[in-house]
Amino acid sequence: MTTPGNTSQLASASRGHVIADWSGSATASVVTGVVGVLVALVGASTVSLWTDEAATVSAASRSLPELWALLQRIDAVHGAYYLTMHFWTGLAGTSPFALRLPSALAVGVAVAGVHRVLVVVGRRDAALAGAAVAIVLPRLAWTGIEARSFGLSAAVAVWATVLLVTALRDGGRRRWAGYALLVALGTALNIYVALLVGAHALTVALIGGTALRRRGEWLGAAVAGVVVASPVVLLAARQQGQLGDNRLGLMQMARGVVVNQWFLGGTPTRVDSTASPTEYWALAALALAAVGWALVLVAVVQSARAGRVGASALAVRVLLPILVVPVLVVVAYSLVVSPLYNPRYFTFAAPACAALVGLGVVSLPRPGIRIAALAVVVALSVPVLVSQRQVTSKSGTDWSEAAGRLEAGARPGDGVYFAPLDPDPGQVVLRTTDNVAVVYPQAFDGLVDVTRRTGPLEQDTLRGTSWRLGSPAARLDDVDRLWVVAPDDDPTGDADDALLERAGFTEFSRWSGGMTVVEEWRR
Repeated sequence: MTTPGNTSQLASASRGHVIADWSGSATASVVTGVVGVLVALVGASTVSLWTDEAATVSAASRSLPELWALLQRIDAVHGAYYLTMHFWTGLAGTSPFALRLPSALAVGVAVAGVHRVLVVVGRRDAALAGAAVAIVLPRLAWTGIEARSFGLSAAVAVWATVLLVTALRDGGRRRWAGYALLVALGTALNIYVALLVGAHALTVALIGGTALRRRGEWLGAAVAGVVVASPVVLLAARQQGQLGDNRLGLMQMARGVVVNQWFLGGTPTRVDSTASPTEYWALAALALAAVGWALVLVAVVQSARAGRVGASALAVRVLLPILVVPVLVVVAYSLVVSPLYNPRYFTFAAPACAALVGLGVVSLPRPGIRIAALAVVVALSVPVLVSQRQVTSKSGTDWSEAAGRLEAGARPGDGVYFAPLDPDPGQVVLRTTDNVAVVYPQAFDGLVDVTRRTGPLEQDTLRGTSWRLGSPAARLDDVDRLWVVAPDDDPTGDADDALLERAGFTEFSRWSGGMTVVEEWRR
């Protein structure tokens, strides 16, 4: 006979089963992905565009033949992304929101992939926790407002891993073909994704059993994917400096691996990303790294206790190699051969980090402790995410404010002078502050660039060239009011000021945003 108490218990158990079923469903993957997109989009229009995003605008704004000519000289490593953004910006434009929307959408796909990969390895109980960590993980959150290929590479890598697990378990030509396609696409978007194949090789070896019997199928698919992407790899390898040029010491790389790679993202200051500032966001990132790695350790220990059989063991054998193998390869190469390490390049492995942290959360002994651990991860992430979404969060870049100053004060027919970034630029200047006009062109409509020598298209480069201000080719005589856009440290400032004064100009106003100075000079 069923008593009221038994009925209540049965109803509670039924609700628990429903919730458990939903938490591992495809619908839950979609919902977590949508939340990931919405969180990533916070601040998408507020944060100033910066140097790397100027490269995206410069490349994507060209015609297809012009883009092809550019990639023969430089940035082939980003060619697939530039091609994607060429078509996207043709439809959506180049506003900060439009430029960053594809990255935010990619982060949402990556979050859904974190949820799905935990489901397919048999840890449905950890799927929501892993997705929640992915939503707030600073590296992925930063990627969502970065108009570069990192978000797309993260999405491709995690779904390639989902296909790997299902293909090893169930086989099927379509799954292996999809895996090969994602390996090729990911490598074309970010050459470092090729290292995912090495991580997957270790996974195949560690799982053994059916996976080991299907290693030939996996190897064929992996090789096919790499071969399809090989033209991009070979072209990029011939372009010196395109695969990384960060000369970091061992301790700097260690900080990058432990903190910046997953738990910080880019810093909002102009200091090197591996420095040790004491701002609240940096302290939060350090604490988050400590908690995050502790939870990863919990997941690994739980897996070791489970032995070779079980979902926990499978999950760690799938996820941990993605976190470890690519980093070990690049750090070793950077120390022994040539510098290649940059924390951003490993964004494709960030979903694996989030999944492992989520796995660690649900491996804790009691529900209350699990909830508290997840709350701590979210709470520590918030200060970092806030720091990423200030106006000058992209390494202190203040271009949106500088452009606003020009837009408010300049008039058609005024002159503009983009000052050199280097102290001894030579007569032909290769690097100036003109990237601000690339990403905020409306502020410079109708202005006369008094030192412009060539545009980017004339030399198939991302930037044009300029004359020195004192060159006979400079067009100072054509304007009566000149706007000087200079770096804050302004290496040629004294000489330029003296030259302008001799030409009859007087400084009328000056604005500084921390990185950029805008001066108004009148005759």
